[in-house]
Amino acid sequence: MKELPSHLTDSEKWQFDLHGFLVLRQVIASDRLAQMLEVIDGWLSADLSEMPCPLVRHRQEPHKTHIDHIQYGHRLFDELAWDPQIIRVVAGLTFNTPRLFHCNFTQMSRSDEELTGFHRDDSGFKFPPGFRNPHNDYQAGNGELYCSHLATWVAMADVPEGTGFCLVPGSHKSNFREPDGLKICDNPPVSITVPLQAGDMIIFSTNLLHDAAPWTESYPRMNIFQRYQLSVYFNETHKSGYPLEPHKSLISEELYELENMGREEKKVIRHMRTHFEK
Repeated sequence: MKELPSHLTDSEKWQFDLHGFLVLRQVIASDRLAQMLEVIDGWLSADLSEMPCPLVRHRQEPHKTHIDHIQYGHRLFDELAWDPQIIRVVAGLTFNTPRLFHCNFTQMSRSDEELTGFHRDDSGFKFPPGFRNPHNDYQAGNGELYCSHLATWVAMADVPEGTGFCLVPGSHKSNFREPDGLKICDNPPVSITVPLQAGDMIIFSTNLLHDAAPWTESYPRMNIFQRYQLSVYFNETHKSGYPLEPHKSLISEELYELENMGREEKKVIRHMRTHFEK
């Protein structure tokens, strides 16, 4: 496959390398956001037996509700997964060979529940200390970045400072284990929360220490969570995953290809280039 330069700016490369995340403002315009919220509200209020297959609504009691595989339930979420603004950054971090392998909606209500510590995401296999995990790797060289496992956190409601998404900047490339007992929001010079407006998005290395800070607002926190990885060699330790073949007719050709592994240039990359190079 012909190698193509990324569409990341020099400033974005510097920020992602330094901090492990980027914030994109207003990825979802207000009218599009209103349509998404209307669809999601229907799914949240529907009886479980009425949920459209293959969507799954479940709870992490007592304050979290998840709806999995939302991209199979409505074209709005299908198109969000390969939105040019998102793919521009995802492609720039995966040598233009991305794969979508996880997508859900999460709603969190106000909670006084005691928080646990930060975590990093992985493929389920813990590598020994001192070894790099190829399933969740980060490198920089020759003016480009490489992040083999990354995620987007799309805000569907305003997220004030001090609540919402909490992370430890720069921890995606730390060579030392974090201190025992490091708690979310326990040490502000170490961790931060990222204020967002509805429609904004964080994209981050999943090797970054992160978790949800306490939600203190009277309205629920709502976000869409998408995970992407290098498309060439990952197999999720032989777990079944996307695409959901029995339901492939529910998604676009672009998304079906994006959910598949492979080294070929995908349509979403060509679509992104056309969008930004016109």
